[in-house]
Amino acid sequence: MRFGTDNEHPFDTDNRAWRRLADVTSEHFDVITWTRDPDGRPVLLTLGDLRTGDMITLAVLDSLEIRDPYALLAVHTGGELAAHGPTSGAETARSLAPMLALDSTTLAVTKPVPLHDPATTALPATCWVDLPTTLAAALRPALDDARTAVLVLLDRTQGWLAAVGPFPTHAAADTWQPDDGPGRAADRLIVPLHPVTLQEAQP
Repeated sequence: MRFGTDNEHPFDTDNRAWRRLADVTSEHFDVITWTRDPDGRPVLLTLGDLRTGDMITLAVLDSLEIRDPYALLAVHTGGELAAHGPTSGAETARSLAPMLALDSTTLAVTKPVPLHDPATTALPATCWVDLPTTLAAALRPALDDARTAVLVLLDRTQGWLAAVGPFPTHAAADTWQPDDGPGRAADRLIVPLHPVTLQEAQP
């Protein structure tokens, strides 16, 4: 639920970081969530150590959601493909390109692509983006280390691709399968997803 009446400190209980925090803390702590009257917005979170009884209380100030997730695909001169993101929207993803170019002497091409949520196995047509077939033929996953990954479904013949993710591991990306459609026959490239800062992720 989004508490949008608080313009200075908006908060959404569907925020994925908040939900993951709830899952993780409930396994290791006694958790008390303090809410605000009359709307029930969470304002404080008390964590109690189960063994010692020690406690800490954290203020819940606000949340930030990426509602139009994109990644910037980066192709290097040898065809190595990596991703950077997620960001909020295509223009924000595109704005990362100059910084990447400054940090790399092998960067050849960048392209912002929508990042499909792996919770949904149906790939809409808007997920697919075109690229030159000569470039599609050369792509292969970069071997960079990254904590998360993106699955790139690549049709080398037609010259288009779709990006799915983020995934917590390469293994999780490898098990994901789309519904019937062009994604089923596409090549599967599991590429590293390099994180961006909060400032870089937002427009």
